[in-house]
Amino acid sequence: MRASPWVLTLLFLVDSAILSVGNGDAGSTAATGTPLGPGLSVNTDEELMGKVVKEIQTNHCMGGGEATSEQLSFPNIDIESALDDFGLVSTTNDHEDGETNYSGPWTFLCGLASSPTFLEKFWHRKPLLLKAAEIQQPWIPNSFTVEDHLKLIDGSYISGHCTGDRLRTGEKTDTWEFKPLKTDLTRPTTWKEVEEALEGGTIYFNTAGSLWPTLGALCRLTNAAFGLPSNVNVYVTPPHLTLSVPPHTDRQDVLCFQTQGKKRWRVYGPPPRRKNVDPLNRGKNSDVLSFDELDKEPLLDCVLEPGDVLYVPTGFPHTTDTVNGIDVGSKDMSVHLTMGLDTHVWGMTLAHLRWCVLQRTNKDFQLNIQDDEAYWEAMDAIPVGFLVPSRSMWKDCLASLQVGTGVTADYKEFVTDKLKAVMMRLQPPRWKSEENVDGEELPTDEDFSEVLDFMIGKHLTELMSIQDELFRDTRMKDEASLMKAFKCAQKQNKLMEEFGAFSKNAAMRDSFAQRRQMQAAAVASAKSKT
Repeated sequence: MRASPWVLTLLFLVDSAILSVGNGDAGSTAATGTPLGPGLSVNTDEELMGKVVKEIQTNHCMGGGEATSEQLSFPNIDIESALDDFGLVSTTNDHEDGETNYSGPWTFLCGLASSPTFLEKFWHRKPLLLKAAEIQQPWIPNSFTVEDHLKLIDGSYISGHCTGDRLRTGEKTDTWEFKPLKTDLTRPTTWKEVEEALEGGTIYFNTAGSLWPTLGALCRLTNAAFGLPSNVNVYVTPPHLTLSVPPHTDRQDVLCFQTQGKKRWRVYGPPPRRKNVDPLNRGKNSDVLSFDELDKEPLLDCVLEPGDVLYVPTGFPHTTDTVNGIDVGSKDMSVHLTMGLDTHVWGMTLAHLRWCVLQRTNKDFQLNIQDDEAYWEAMDAIPVGFLVPSRSMWKDCLASLQVGTGVTADYKEFVTDKLKAVMMRLQPPRWKSEENVDGEELPTDEDFSEVLDFMIGKHLTELMSIQDELFRDTRMKDEASLMKAFKCAQKQNKLMEEFGAFSKNAAMRDSFAQRRQMQAAAVASAKSKT
């Protein structure tokens, strides 16, 4: 049986149209693995890690009571439906107030999002390892396995990707190369092809939440708990690979859930920035991030086991293997889910806010940042969802959006003050201040207000709504479900096109418009040939 060409085109485009670039890691047998270090380095505070675990165990979803009042996202996500898709149900405890206690991933994600220590000490600052024995989340090992989930692609038209031949053979090990899992996209994928792709390398599936119902549910629960857009990829690596891709960075803050087997991770602090090199995309697209650029010792050197969770901040280099710390005779595949919390991908950073407001007010937005600390401060996410220090402020803002009265004034003031401080630090000689009375005036509060109305009231709100649709009712062998995923990807491209137009940046607007039109034309052409 051969698939319709337009269906195959959709499969290929959906995987590439989602803006989240590949994160996590992939494998190679090319080099000798570095011996496992002493474990957590001196830069990792085990006491702080213990505080996070305790806060996860003791904190409940914000607000308590009904699930709709506990979410940090808008529009509201149907938590009961997501848990049902995940294979879990909510249970009501014996409290007189009838408080609902949600099991599994919802409780864990809300607990982590509610942890002050995680937000203040780890987010965008350093990696965090949460061991299975401490967090006790039995749903993690069952959320994706080779036997119960990966084998479902047999007979489907899902291809995925695998590491390139030169990486597998050791011919080229200094950058990440990949290729489609199979060469003939016009016939169903066979399990034999998957097994062959796993011989000597990693296979992975981007935007997996649009393919597997359980992973779509996990994305929706993540969006609701953190109030941020998300995307999950699946990585499967055979045992005894001595080298994963060379150190690389990602645009996403990621939560890695080890669901099967073991994998050794090394996570480093960001290296000094280099001119004309994107710090959030190192080790990819022919860029080489050598160990010489990194600190001598990693911030974290550990082996993930089933049920473990690892947080890696955006821009922090990491590399993996399935040799060190893993039994020599092990035949178990390593499987992990990389849940990306996507702020940089969608323009939800302070740097993007600055870029937008300066262009809209016809002010020069070009910048040459010499100070690495100032750069990373500017790359902080816009405080939304769990990132807002005052949960009551954010809940009031969500309530205002719910009734159609827009972004609240106190939230706008909070973000505007934060952005002004970043702008002053980036260019102190430029802007007027008590010490620089002859400097240029910052944009007005009204200018900042207009940008926040767009970014929060439209951009973020519509993005979360699109993702709720994208990750709902996913069926990997159903053409209608695939068409829905493609349409959602097109909506996301349209949203970024509108962001470019609002920011008065014709290059960004036209780039996303062209991308969207080319993908639509490709699907139309393929469909006409059926």
